[in-house]
Amino acid sequence: MYYDKIRHRHSQVLAATGLTPVEFDALLITFKYHWDEYYSHCKVRQRISYNRKTSVLPLIQDKMFFILVYLKTNPLQELHAI
Repeated sequence: MYYDKIRHRHSQVLAATGLTPVEFDALLITFKYHWDEYYSHCKVRQRISYNRKTSVLPLIQDKMFFILVYLKTNPLQELHAI
């Protein structure tokens, strides 16, 4: 489930996240800022956390979409695997 695929279906975005696409885009700016801020100040870890090229959710809007869907619906892990 990628945000760009359903972005133009307003009712599905609203049902999945509780936000309209306009609200989602407005929140995305703040989310991206805080995401980058968090990862720029992380302490040195034994295992480095970074965005891999093969990441299942490579785009920041897909990460936020996943988080919002999870928080709104709290689905089973099987649904996330889809």
